[in-house]
Amino acid sequence: MSCLRGWGVVGLLFAAVLWLTPGEARAFPDEPYSLDEGKKAHTNRFHILGELGIFAGKLEGEQRSIIVSPLIEMRLQLTYSVLMQVVWGMSYANVDRDPDGNIPPDNTFRIGNPYLAFHYQGKKGQFSYRLGVGATAPVASLPDDINDQVTAASAYYLAAALRGNTGFWLWDPHTGSVIIPIAFERRKSIGFVWGAYLDTGALIKVNDKNARTSKTDFLMQMAAMMGYQATDWLRVGSRFSLVLIPKFKEQNTQLAVEPFLRFGNENAFGAIRVNINLDNPWGFSFDARQVWGLRIAGGASF
Repeated sequence: MSCLRGWGVVGLLFAAVLWLTPGEARAFPDEPYSLDEGKKAHTNRFHILGELGIFAGKLEGEQRSIIVSPLIEMRLQLTYSVLMQVVWGMSYANVDRDPDGNIPPDNTFRIGNPYLAFHYQGKKGQFSYRLGVGATAPVASLPDDINDQVTAASAYYLAAALRGNTGFWLWDPHTGSVIIPIAFERRKSIGFVWGAYLDTGALIKVNDKNARTSKTDFLMQMAAMMGYQATDWLRVGSRFSLVLIPKFKEQNTQLAVEPFLRFGNENAFGAIRVNINLDNPWGFSFDARQVWGLRIAGGASF
């Protein structure tokens, strides 16, 4: 029944997207910048994005968890075809294990792994593409005290969960990673755009405080996107994602859907995304003891 309810919610959201879209529009990529910038010089070479991810709910018994996870991303076009990307996230966790108030809640603020990547990008006809390589530094860490480790681990793994485990390398503590990102998009003049995204890489554990049993884990992140320019200022769409970490038993697969609205133009924008986890370990999102995610973002180019 929970699966049926889940797909029912997805169907309602998709119907709402179709209802909003008029007959004429232009396409947009799911990313806040175009992939075809490599073919010509353009004025705005620097892009900055800020995002706030939020989750609140009960995960174990009456234990209440609140996660507030900010993330900042910067992009700089080094040449017509080469883009540099920097991403760094943080997470604040408030975990209340005693609803009667006899024990104060645990609080922690954790820094994620900074990610640096370089992309080659270009365009051929209606198709845009991007191929890159990136890496993280093992900055995310867990404290020595075993009791504090539980709350700190919640801050990291729930920051990933509210994003459907996408970008897991940002939140895996005591881990360095090497990531190969690939992206393809196709635009249509009537306003639709389709995208396919594949990120593969290795998560390399540098400390046994990390819960993964393997020192090195393979990761594959796949996503498909469909978007539509509903008006000159409103963009609607949805992204489906599947994240695989085969040897990480507790979180070896995560399937999610993320409807989004984006407001603005190429120079400045705001966005609202709702992550809905569809299966274990974090879904179905709106069942009891499961995880959803609200993501509010804004950005500008200069």
